[in-house]
Amino acid sequence: MDALAVPSNPFFGVGPISDGSCDAQDMADKRAAFETWLIETYRKQDATGRDIGGYSAAELALSMHRGEPADSILRDMMRTIHGYFGFPASNRMAVGLGGGHTGFTVAVQHLMTLHDPAQQVFVDTPMPETSAAAACGFFRQSWATQIIEMCALARDGTTDALHFASSDGAIPDRAELERRGIRLFIGVGHETTGASTYTTAQMRGLLDWLAGDPENRHAILDATSLLGAMPWSEAMNAEVLARCCVFMPLQKAIGGVAGYWVASFTPQALAQIERNLQRPSWAIPRQQCLAVPTDPSRPLSGGRSVANGPFYDPVADRMTGGVINTYSLLAFAETTFALRRQRERIGPVEVLNARSMANRQRIEDWVASEPLFDFAVPEPERRGAAVTLLRVIDPEAGPHHARILAKAKQLLGHEGLVDQAGHRQPGLNAARYVNAFPGMPGDFRAWIGGIRPPEDIDALLSAFKFAWLEARAAVLAEG
Repeated sequence: MDALAVPSNPFFGVGPISDGSCDAQDMADKRAAFETWLIETYRKQDATGRDIGGYSAAELALSMHRGEPADSILRDMMRTIHGYFGFPASNRMAVGLGGGHTGFTVAVQHLMTLHDPAQQVFVDTPMPETSAAAACGFFRQSWATQIIEMCALARDGTTDALHFASSDGAIPDRAELERRGIRLFIGVGHETTGASTYTTAQMRGLLDWLAGDPENRHAILDATSLLGAMPWSEAMNAEVLARCCVFMPLQKAIGGVAGYWVASFTPQALAQIERNLQRPSWAIPRQQCLAVPTDPSRPLSGGRSVANGPFYDPVADRMTGGVINTYSLLAFAETTFALRRQRERIGPVEVLNARSMANRQRIEDWVASEPLFDFAVPEPERRGAAVTLLRVIDPEAGPHHARILAKAKQLLGHEGLVDQAGHRQPGLNAARYVNAFPGMPGDFRAWIGGIRPPEDIDALLSAFKFAWLEARAAVLAEG
């Protein structure tokens, strides 16, 4: 048979955390271009204002996160993120160290309150440890578990205001949200783990509900798998970013070094946070706090406000406050460089969204012609454009399905297979860690967002089929 094509980058498991390099030489070339850009972009000046050279990567690696060039690097990154992904000028964007879970925690701890009985909260996953939740796997139950614990363990805590979906990733229609008196919608049951998304009708209902009372109704969405892979019309995509608060670990959307989160808040949400801070429901760790003391001499007894928190203000093009913890200047600068490079190489975010949808369609077409494979998400409109989750339907596998799957993944990686005679079949190095999350109904899970070229998707699917058939032959031969 002809040589099997393999993807340019074998890491499909949790988004393109790397910079998308194909090999060591490609990575070295990109690194050289990045370091040249750093020197050209971030310059030193003497006391007279004369340019005396640029900052090297080595200097930035040794630098602190205060003063210059740190302030410029942080502002440039936030401006670039805010602008590239199309966030409206009205919405400020916060930043902090950690990952997506930290961004989630920051959002819910600030927007939720136990002191307003009118605030009913809807979580788009089933109540943990119910039969409905069992089909969602551990990961999705963990979001709701955190919210329950947060409310139950607070002083005079209660979970009476919490409402849960009957199925994973479900948004009730507008009338149902209003009937329940929901004031805060938390959307975490989509895309990343289960490869599902919200339908256009569901999102339309959520947006109309928000528009009905924007001062008192808010939505928090996990955008880890949305940015650059939004599956709706461009008009709806813009409305989602304008009306909803979203959090994400950005490196999954663009590639790059992990270690921080960003979160966008509407003006009305920031006003809600200010009200909640007048009577906090729980202590918020300092490194996650969006509000700082209004009087620095009274950090305990004085008031707090988001006015000087770690936000990027796009209207003034400035950070209103700083990041508390020491961050990596190189990681932040790499984000700016990566987005600039992505715009040049791929195009604006609208093109990235379209590429993600096209990659999803490639998989739809392939599965339609491959009886061995099917989708874990049965409804076509609910299939995400950033993550796919496939099941293998193979009657010949019989009771050996799990063994075949394990060996197929060995062959997809670098381990390879060893037959009964001790002969080794080298690994393909085509796809590493394409596991479904624990408890999720699927066999192969892969990140397919638009940052991936279409030929990588084709090669991945061919590798899935080849690895399964080879592994099946090996397992059945073993008996």
